[in-house]
Amino acid sequence: MNSKTLSSWLLIVTPVLFFVVFFLGWEALIGSSDTTAEELSNIMENRTTTAIFGIVGTLVLGAMATGFALLAWSKADASTAEGTLASIAAMIFVGMTAIVFLAMGMGFPVIGEGEDNLTEATWIWVVSDSMFAALFLAWTLGNIVLGAALFIENKLNRIASGLLLLAGILMLIMHLLAGVDDLAGDIWIIPFILALISAIDLGIFNLRSES
Repeated sequence: MNSKTLSSWLLIVTPVLFFVVFFLGWEALIGSSDTTAEELSNIMENRTTTAIFGIVGTLVLGAMATGFALLAWSKADASTAEGTLASIAAMIFVGMTAIVFLAMGMGFPVIGEGEDNLTEATWIWVVSDSMFAALFLAWTLGNIVLGAALFIENKLNRIASGLLLLAGILMLIMHLLAGVDDLAGDIWIIPFILALISAIDLGIFNLRSES
């Protein structure tokens, strides 16, 4: 299996697993919560299940970021504008991978010893949750830069690269509107789902491409 095949399959499979694990599985097996205290209570009641989700979630998110990084790195070329953009995107997605392991890894002390010191566990979990904002910001910028690189290069399907770029732009707009109080609470789901779809689409067309 070469880098192209691996990156393609990672981009095809991991967005589906991401949705299943974090949107369906977590809600069904751990439970939803409105506050950190409620979330910690659910975790303490399902410590083994949470640990399993932690490992699986880390692998899924890390694999998706790696898929993007491998694809971007394969397009890196300092002699062209699109190649330079791809190099930058590769670095962004490598950073995203690092954030995944930091954010998810911080949860394991809470799972293992959180009951002994709930105050400390609450702070750790809050910091861990907050790091997902950095993760999604890296994903946003990575989508924009890689999408622009692929769109300029014009070797992959233009719809696939354009969709990736559009997903990144919409995610950036959501970040810029983070302080708007009147914004509908669930509107973020639109660019988020689009980002997952664009990753799958990109993986499919990259797998089918000749370059």
